[in-house]
Amino acid sequence: MQRNQACSSSCNLRYLPRTKGRKLVTCATMNRFSLALLIVFIASVAACGQSVARVNESPDPSRNTEMCNNQAPAACAIAMLRQLDREVLVYRSLREFEDDHRLARVSFQIFKSDLQEVTAQVEPLLAQIPPGKLRWEITNALDSYRDGVFWWQKIDQPRVVHVSALTSMEVTRTSSDAAFLSTVPYTVVVHWRQARTYLKRAEALIDGQRKLFQ
Repeated sequence: MQRNQACSSSCNLRYLPRTKGRKLVTCATMNRFSLALLIVFIASVAACGQSVARVNESPDPSRNTEMCNNQAPAACAIAMLRQLDREVLVYRSLREFEDDHRLARVSFQIFKSDLQEVTAQVEPLLAQIPPGKLRWEITNALDSYRDGVFWWQKIDQPRVVHVSALTSMEVTRTSSDAAFLSTVPYTVVVHWRQARTYLKRAEALIDGQRKLFQ
């Protein structure tokens, strides 16, 4: 209340002492200037938040449908699986993984959802690819991502866990269980690496077929 009165009384002094060559400054002008700065600050924060949201946003597998309209089924399936490859982390060495310990660039729930969408799109395409090595490599890549998710979900911990569930886990988990679970992340990254290997082989087969018809 005292601050408001002080502000009010200071704003009643509408004019500051004049000095030669200096423009007249009023409280209203200062208030407008402060308001403008506040608006600019809020707009900057909002723009920054939108930029961060775009960086963290997971790619949408459904966008690949349009891109695949003019592609052969095998090339389209590989393009969709490549999206999953961009979401996971494929390490070049064991030490590199142990230094980082991350399994993917996105959360388990996001990757699981994207895998479900990609699977729904890739499986019909596989039926259009003639039996042979190319279809086998693409199928293996998809299965590797499925296997990776199967193991990943065994160690993924939800953010909200009931106390009763925690107690049950502590009672039933033995030292051998803990040792087994510690190996699961290694199993997951092995599946990611295998999936990339299968995709590279499938791409090499397509490139070889294109060269034959050139």
